[in-house]
Amino acid sequence: MEKRKVLIDWGYMGYVEDGEGDPVVFVHGAGNRGEVWSKLFGILRNHCRIIALDLPGHGESSCIQIKSVDDYTSEVLAFLDKMELENATLVGHSMGGAITIKAVPATDRITKGVLVGTGQELKVNPKLLDGLKTDFLQWAHTMAKWSFLKGAPEEVIKNAAEMMIEAGKEVLYNDMYACSTYSGTEALKNFNKPALIVCGEKDVMTPPDLSRELEEKIPNSKLELIPGAGHMVHQEQPEALASAILSFLET
Repeated sequence: MEKRKVLIDWGYMGYVEDGEGDPVVFVHGAGNRGEVWSKLFGILRNHCRIIALDLPGHGESSCIQIKSVDDYTSEVLAFLDKMELENATLVGHSMGGAITIKAVPATDRITKGVLVGTGQELKVNPKLLDGLKTDFLQWAHTMAKWSFLKGAPEEVIKNAAEMMIEAGKEVLYNDMYACSTYSGTEALKNFNKPALIVCGEKDVMTPPDLSRELEEKIPNSKLELIPGAGHMVHQEQPEALASAILSFLET
């Protein structure tokens, strides 16, 4: 797995890459970075070209502040253009799923979409938004705790919180604000490409009903609920998610 950067107009977009074949581009959620998908890579690298990007201000990407899903979507589309990717599958988790909902109908470079733990809207608990301003460390830990199954090992929660803390107070707050103001209603009206919709059965951040709603809105879609997973299904049940993605890629 190689870490790389590509120059976009505003600065550098970081990403990790592995494998060969048609590209599968992974878009992470709020306060994360591309490596959050790494548990899937060992399974997928022999079947496709994996590209897991760092959104602006995250990981190895240049630090610009973005406060809307629309603006993040524009930067992901610019990345696809710069990389000259064709026949790509875009995989997005949570906020990254919202970006995917917006991006898939917007370019012919993307032929399929995978929506993981996301929805037409992503309502954010106002206490979380306020808490990220007033007690950032505590609420980053709380957000990490909400992201996993109840009873998840403290070390797992700690690692997730540390990734968010590393992103920084302003970036994480802006991400959650972007989620709170996002609507995928118009984009879903034009979402005419195949979609795989995946959600952890015990997801409390983006409950399965949001995924069921997406299945109703997207004509050519399939919903898979993953047992034994909360919001971070790609870390809790990576083999199940990778298997679902591989089956989808083969259709």
